[in-house]
Amino acid sequence: MKKLLFFILIVLMFMFSACTPSDEGSKGETYSVNVSLSGGSGKTMVESPAKLILTEGGAVATIKWSSPHYDYMLVEGTKYTPVNTEGNSTFEIPVVLNEDMVVIADTTAMSDAHEIEYTLHFDSSTLKSLDTDISNTGSTDKAIDESIFAVGALNRSLGNGWEPESSMEIMYADNFSVDYYAGNYTLIAIADGSRYLMPPVGGTIPEGIDADITILYPPVENIYLVATSAMCLFDDLDALDRIRLSGTKVEDWYIPGAKTKMQAGDILYAGNYRSPDYELIMTNKCGLAIESTMINHNPDVKEKLEDVGISVLIDHSSYETHPLARTEWIKLYGVLTDRETLAQELFDEQVAYMEEVSRLENTGQTVAYFYINSSGYAVTRKSGDYVAKMIELAGGNYIFDNLGDATTATSTINLEMEKFYATAKNADYIIYNSTIGGAVSSLDELLSKNSLMREFKAVKNGNVWCTDKNLYQETTQLGVMISDIHRMLTENDDSLTQLNFMYKLQ
Repeated sequence: MKKLLFFILIVLMFMFSACTPSDEGSKGETYSVNVSLSGGSGKTMVESPAKLILTEGGAVATIKWSSPHYDYMLVEGTKYTPVNTEGNSTFEIPVVLNEDMVVIADTTAMSDAHEIEYTLHFDSSTLKSLDTDISNTGSTDKAIDESIFAVGALNRSLGNGWEPESSMEIMYADNFSVDYYAGNYTLIAIADGSRYLMPPVGGTIPEGIDADITILYPPVENIYLVATSAMCLFDDLDALDRIRLSGTKVEDWYIPGAKTKMQAGDILYAGNYRSPDYELIMTNKCGLAIESTMINHNPDVKEKLEDVGISVLIDHSSYETHPLARTEWIKLYGVLTDRETLAQELFDEQVAYMEEVSRLENTGQTVAYFYINSSGYAVTRKSGDYVAKMIELAGGNYIFDNLGDATTATSTINLEMEKFYATAKNADYIIYNSTIGGAVSSLDELLSKNSLMREFKAVKNGNVWCTDKNLYQETTQLGVMISDIHRMLTENDDSLTQLNFMYKLQ
């Protein structure tokens, strides 16, 4: 009987998929927008205007290249593959309006594959709906950004008069909460309004709770993990055995535990957030899909998962503004994996790293954090970004005071080298970001990117460092990174050439 029901469920899933309208407009408001491209050889173009979809989760553009030879794109460290199999390479990627967006596209047109850096710019004044031009309706760019990136308030009510006995202490995170009720019931609330009730093992569901609360029966197993930043949290919790399916391919993980599990077949690739393998997910009895906020660009995927009985939790750690608020999400995953004590210990370790240096006096030293893209622009972090805050917590001062718009979702700013030089030349220290810019092995190699850097104060004084690990997959180590920056600022011994996350360029 169970096999028959399972077979029927699979058939219904595919019927639902076949009947889903292909019109992208069903996912959100659809517009056209002019897009410009710079970088590369100048021979390649993208189709303009491009299709743009605005949803509550953000903006997604369809990028169609003038070549069929692009096999992936990298946007903010996330890899995207083509949505087509024939014709010129076409991608759906998250975008921001009215700001230069640095992306990387890998081309197979040459004898060897090459990653090429481009800059895209989407002009909001050219936005047109399917039949209405919205450029003169009074909408502002800021209003658009606020509407598509807003995060709601936490809904911590269980319903029917139930009151929690206690709550998890949250130090920095704003986008989740955990409340504990009589009888060992636990309620998780996320800032998008979703709530998840975990009853005790063998427990029943209380009567009168709100109907929209999702029930997660412990133990939560066979997880489909799409939120890349959460993998290191499960790894540190020694809970990789709870993950059965990954939204990231093995070659895109550098976390050793994740790579080993996938190579051994213990964790299977089940498609990305945009195109999951529903059959594989169902046959592996997935207990929970943990998605990044990118799933908001494809709400139909979330609906399909839920229609076939897969609960979906959206990780909002990327919305956190304090560095350790991102790390604090380990406490939520500690609840899901019954490792709350260990999660608290791991979080406390990072807090200790931060507090050890943050209670000391500011060093007065200034820091520039950037990389140089293939177009010659300096790509740096906007003021108030979590990287800038790590520098401040470490006792330094980010060299840019008021760079970028805090209300927009993008975290990087492209500056012409002359404009960047005007401020950054006075920085006491340089940290070159190799995560996207690529690792450099020597100071000469860095200086070859632009001769202006020879005049930088940090270069003349030998205070130039380079990151050597992908921080996008190291959420649990941000306290260590803060400690590294502090050591860089305070330990002037020439023998200090290697830290946990950085090395000195000689």
